[in-house]
Amino acid sequence: MAVPQSDPCTETIAMKIYLRPVAGLLIAGLALAACSGSAAAPTPGAVTPGQSSSSAAPAGGPSAPVAQSAAPAAGGAAIDACALVTEQQATAFLGSDPGPGVSTGTPDAPGCFYGSLGILVAPTDGQAEYTTKTSALQGTANFQTISGVGDGAGATIVANTVADMEFFKGNVGISVEVQGDPSLQNITAASLTMLGAAIASRL
Repeated sequence: MAVPQSDPCTETIAMKIYLRPVAGLLIAGLALAACSGSAAAPTPGAVTPGQSSSSAAPAGGPSAPVAQSAAPAAGGAAIDACALVTEQQATAFLGSDPGPGVSTGTPDAPGCFYGSLGILVAPTDGQAEYTTKTSALQGTANFQTISGVGDGAGATIVANTVADMEFFKGNVGISVEVQGDPSLQNITAASLTMLGAAIASRL
């Protein structure tokens, strides 16, 4: 579907960006979805057949939730989506402080949101993810190639307010999706390039 040329700050677009829980934000009518799932945690202290009580998990309350999402990269290192962008960088990019990053997603698809700024990670097959997503964006009036970010990057920017930047570095794919302040209109190719380069430097 083509990116709409009209006012990007309608209620529909804002709701898509703020309410999408795990996958890439739906920006200007372009749906980018990712599947997520997690395995059920074993009951602490439970002993399975053939397992001695000494090797069972220690008794006690359930483990605390993981504070930040991570995913194995090609080299085995973990990717923490919220460590790819600092709150200070998010503040400079958005023009206001969004507060601390909120980790989302799963180990297979980690993500982090600083307010309306989302950083979504494809830990493997990054180039394939990039090709698939940018193929849907290319040919639209608002798409442009972004230089100096990772091994390849492109973005759709609407009215310097709503944007979807896709790039990859090695095997890792990154989606940067944002709903900016329409009164600032500061979401530009230059600001996306600066943010994207900072993210790529941490991969």
